[in-house]
Amino acid sequence: TNEIARLSSLKNLRLLDTLPSENFDRITRLAADIFGLPIAAVSLTDSNRQWFKSKVGVDHNEIPREKAPCANVAESRKPFVIRDFQQDDCFADSTLGCAGIRFYAGAPLVTADGFGLGALCVLGTEPRDITDKEIATLCDLAAMVMDQVELTHALGRIEACSGLPNRFQLMNDLS
Repeated sequence: TNEIARLSSLKNLRLLDTLPSENFDRITRLAADIFGLPIAAVSLTDSNRQWFKSKVGVDHNEIPREKAPCANVAESRKPFVIRDFQQDDCFADSTLGCAGIRFYAGAPLVTADGFGLGALCVLGTEPRDITDKEIATLCDLAAMVMDQVELTHALGRIEACSGLPNRFQLMNDLS
């Protein structure tokens, strides 16, 4: 029941499969820069995939949800860290582990009504430790992502009937 409500909340925000947005990309770039890592993403947990609303250092737009650490973050609504994929029995053979990812840290994207939508995550190709201060910073950045989600939703940038960006969003995207 919670998963059905969570997916409904995610779909009601009309973020899945939308065009990239500079408003989200700024935060993603900032996360990669702060952590000095080559990969960062705003990842939304759909029923069977992780879809990237924003990404740095990644060419694909989604990965399977199975064994995706961002799904753990969405489900638990807590930060999650994998110091070394190769040393983790659960994730070593995951899509990310097989792609050469060694480090993962994700902070939850949580709606005002308590649903975990996904994660703001940073990834690297070397094992790494993370400090409590860095986790707090990642959580602050994730809260900024959620502020942007709420703002975008509140401004009604998507036409309800068509699911397409309205003029304001289109002009923002084009700029």
